[in-house]
Amino acid sequence: MRDQIATGPGLIFTGDAFKSTPTLAPRPAVAAWVVRIQPVDRSQKQMGNPKNLGARRAYTCALATALHLLATGCDGGVEVSINITSPSPEPPCGDGELDPGEECDDGAENGDDAACKLDCTLHVCGDGHVGPGEACDDGNDVDDDACSNSCVVGPACGDGVVQPGEACDDGNDVDDDACSNACVLASCGDGLVQIGEACDDGNAVDTDLCTAACLPAACGDDHLQPGEACDDGAANGPNAACRPDCTLAVCGDGDIGPDEACDNGPSNADNAACKLDCTLNFCGDGLVGPMEGCDDGNDVDDDACTNACTVPPCGDGIVQASEACDDGDIDNTDACTDACTLAACGDGFIQAGEACDDGPDNSDGGDCTLACALATCGDGLVHDQGSGAEECDDGLANGPGHACLADCTLGVCGDGDLGPGEACDDGNLAGGDGCGPMCTHEACGNAIVDAAEQCDDGQDGDPDDECTDACMLPTCGDGVVQASKGEECDEGPGNSDGGACTSQCKLATCGDGFVQLAVEQCDDGAGNADTHACKLDCTQAYCGDGFVGPGEACDDADAIDNDTCNNACKLQTCGDGLKQNTEPCDLGPLNSNTGECTLACTVAACGDGFVHEGVEPCDDGNASDTDACLPGCVPATCGDGIVHAGVEACDDGNNVDGDLCNADCTRPKRVFVTSTLYNGGLGNHLGAKSKCQTRAAAAGLSGTWDAWISASGSSPALRFVKSTTHYARLDGQEIAQSWADLTDGSLDAPIDRDEFGALVPQASVWTGTSASGTALTDHCNSWSSTSVGSKGYEGRNDVTDFNWTARSLALSANCSILQRLYCFEQ
Repeated sequence: MRDQIATGPGLIFTGDAFKSTPTLAPRPAVAAWVVRIQPVDRSQKQMGNPKNLGARRAYTCALATALHLLATGCDGGVEVSINITSPSPEPPCGDGELDPGEECDDGAENGDDAACKLDCTLHVCGDGHVGPGEACDDGNDVDDDACSNSCVVGPACGDGVVQPGEACDDGNDVDDDACSNACVLASCGDGLVQIGEACDDGNAVDTDLCTAACLPAACGDDHLQPGEACDDGAANGPNAACRPDCTLAVCGDGDIGPDEACDNGPSNADNAACKLDCTLNFCGDGLVGPMEGCDDGNDVDDDACTNACTVPPCGDGIVQASEACDDGDIDNTDACTDACTLAACGDGFIQAGEACDDGPDNSDGGDCTLACALATCGDGLVHDQGSGAEECDDGLANGPGHACLADCTLGVCGDGDLGPGEACDDGNLAGGDGCGPMCTHEACGNAIVDAAEQCDDGQDGDPDDECTDACMLPTCGDGVVQASKGEECDEGPGNSDGGACTSQCKLATCGDGFVQLAVEQCDDGAGNADTHACKLDCTQAYCGDGFVGPGEACDDADAIDNDTCNNACKLQTCGDGLKQNTEPCDLGPLNSNTGECTLACTVAACGDGFVHEGVEPCDDGNASDTDACLPGCVPATCGDGIVHAGVEACDDGNNVDGDLCNADCTRPKRVFVTSTLYNGGLGNHLGAKSKCQTRAAAAGLSGTWDAWISASGSSPALRFVKSTTHYARLDGQEIAQSWADLTDGSLDAPIDRDEFGALVPQASVWTGTSASGTALTDHCNSWSSTSVGSKGYEGRNDVTDFNWTARSLALSANCSILQRLYCFEQ
């Protein structure tokens, strides 16, 4: 069993000696001792063998002898331990048991190339034996020879040593630190997100999601990204051409941009301080703005609007458009008031012919009526407001016996006046005096003629005397036949002029003027006659009765239809098949408005409004040459030289394409180059479109116009109405047969005529557009820049190849120069 004599853990070797010297405890003397020095931390370099162990490596040690040791091959600052053991008598290394003094013991597995060596010490790099996980082990501390100090063959990236061809070598496999696993220093653009980088997509493109500076793409980074209309970086701003959100400044966005005098956003209006075109409203611009009473846009000071944009005042003696009158005085009682309105009832001023005028307080129930008359009883208006106390007022109907009495009070029972609904009114409400308290007559038969009775003979039972039993004087209709009164009958309420007893109590008879139902067909009394509607026998006249009655031209009382008087009691006429002297023709049932003889018995002719089949294609009965049927009864056709209103856009009398009227009488889309020149600051494609519309209007050209120009996100290929018909200059010369022909790379003729038709021999034209109508890259920052540094593509108006729109794809003009625009009718 081995005896561990002394240990020295925690000793620090400084290069030549230990900071402290281990002291051996007293032990029996033995023949030899084994001494081993090694680092406590195995990751540090291996200690070399002791250089001097008291003059030799193995020695005999006396009791209490201090051991002074030196070591070679050690770096300063290495923490070591010292073990001094005797070799015998102790258990042998290799028995498979870990004994004191052994670092390991794998028994038969021990070996100098194994994890546990033959001397029962752990294998470490630098011990001169190639062990597990080592490619080599030369037992020295030379790092740049064939076997490095980490026991790796030859120099290699990741060995912790910077070799030729390596920018760095930090000896680890961390790829996103300062030194990559390829021994290259980390940098923006290497595709690895390092500390200090927000992103790294491995390219130097500034227009994708990660810029060349390894920063996320964002509005304001001075790079135009997808979805941005512009990006001028630090120059973005609320008053700049490019706004803080990378949208182009436009009039109406609420920010005062370039070329704008003001911008109040949705509050812009032609009657506001800031107009719709973002210019300030001013007196004289023709638009009535804030603080202006008017604005006629001229410098005439004595018209209806002064040069200070104020309305001339009422009272100046001049009748303005807003005044009904102006007599120049301050008299409200004449025909013109101080407000320059015509005097009228209800204006609050008493004019001639008015008894009063309370203005808005006039009322037909008040003291002053709506007719400006003082309220009086009898005027037909109930005066119950103000000082009025009328209960009623029926005007001329006021008075005794009426609902409203002469003093405009309501009539009531007991007032002594027999009013509506009263049978009597004796001035009291007492009964038994013939007039009861409800103003009704008291009972018939009392032999007293009360107010409601015509007579009262005590009801003597004689129906034919002078008083009936109803206390009424005998009369026709009372149901009693009074022969003494000349009555032939009396059925009371059954009397009827259409019954057997007339309303005059006479027996019905033909000729009495009353139609007796179920007996007579008619009865016109003295008007009965055989030539009248009601004949003498009280029968109605009819065709065929032998009498010429009302509405009949004849009546021969026969059933022969083709004689002089037909069966409709009509004399022969047009359509009867007999040509009369007054008839040009009469084919009877063959008469037709589409045949030779019309229904009016006139010979068919062009212009009569009827199409004569087989002879006339049309006939609209008029002399108009702009509708579907021309004079001469010829249908309108394209090429006849007459414009068919609502159908043809033009008709130049030919069927030739290539002039300003196509062969199918449709108008070609017109094209011109502007007579006006512009720099690149057009105000986007919308500004260019507006300029084309303005130039067309200046030349009197109707229709909608757009500019052949492209900007970011906009091009003719996206905006234009793609015509299937021709495109032509204003002189009629065709430049393309259709949109497809226009965009195939060549024109049929150059666009060398301006909006007035004048020749423009040779000119450069702003386009930013390819021959196919799509956008090119250079477009003066979407036509918002006039900078010399900004570029825009141009075309030439005197050529017909692709150079007409893109003069050279390798060249573009600076945006400060002045050039023309192509304008196309939409």
